[in-house]
Amino acid sequence: MIKAGDILIAKPFLQDGHFKRSVLYICEHNKEGSLGFVINKSHGLLLRDIFPHLKNGNFPLYEGGPVSPNQLFYTHTLGAKLSDSQHVTGKVYWGGNFFELSEMIEKGNVSPTEIRFYIGYSGWGAEQLDAEIDNDMWFTKSADYHQLMQINPEDLWGEELLKINPGYKAFTDFSFDPSLN
Repeated sequence: MIKAGDILIAKPFLQDGHFKRSVLYICEHNKEGSLGFVINKSHGLLLRDIFPHLKNGNFPLYEGGPVSPNQLFYTHTLGAKLSDSQHVTGKVYWGGNFFELSEMIEKGNVSPTEIRFYIGYSGWGAEQLDAEIDNDMWFTKSADYHQLMQINPEDLWGEELLKINPGYKAFTDFSFDPSLN
């Protein structure tokens, strides 16, 4: 049974354009549905690229998912320092007051190890994620958020896949787009 704070690892044969070779961090999972963020796909921009007034906004942006692709979301370990944050598990939160966060960033009070920014999110309706797991689209496992944030995002899918089964090495070595081999 999946819960908030767990991760989803796309199975090697999942070919969905949004989720192929993705690792998602689940922030909410309840009877109404589920919400999470793809944590291993860079968007190619920095926070200051979309908020130029944030001179210290040198935080990379990630593709959080296909839902609300024009909105910014974030997971963090700032906890009570940032009002309106939603608790995930342990010391992990998501969202919160962006005005306060902007001030914290400008004062240099937030480090890249404390927060990750996403464009869009991944969402599922009631029981939809459970059905996808039952249909063999995802591996699920508990995870340590702090350790996840230390791994190079480009290597994360392969590393998590190998933890599940070292026999999956062939999949991690295979090109994302086999037509380019």
